[in-house]
Amino acid sequence: MMDGTARAKTDVTSPSAAERRRHARVGVMLMASLRSTNGIYDCMVLDISRGGAKLTLGEPQTLPPTVTLVLGGFGTFRAQTVWQHNEIVGIRFDDTPEAIAQAFQGLVP
Repeated sequence: MMDGTARAKTDVTSPSAAERRRHARVGVMLMASLRSTNGIYDCMVLDISRGGAKLTLGEPQTLPPTVTLVLGGFGTFRAQTVWQHNEIVGIRFDDTPEAIAQAFQGLVP
């Protein structure tokens, strides 16, 4: 019976987003470009891991599911757009975590 004082159950054992991540993220500020079927956009990599990265675009863009991140000095990486909020974008790399770690030579744990 609901009497107005009932509270929603909270699962205190539910892991936070950071705990659910498979790979540790490292905060960076790397200039890059993001290629897609919609065009090429300058961006900044805000954080990176063996599994993916968080980017900021100069302005909001609608990105397709498949993109390519071009990072001078590190290489070109095919990825999937996982989420997007205005100009902030989360991508997941298509390459294996080991290949990403090799490409970033110690930058990512």
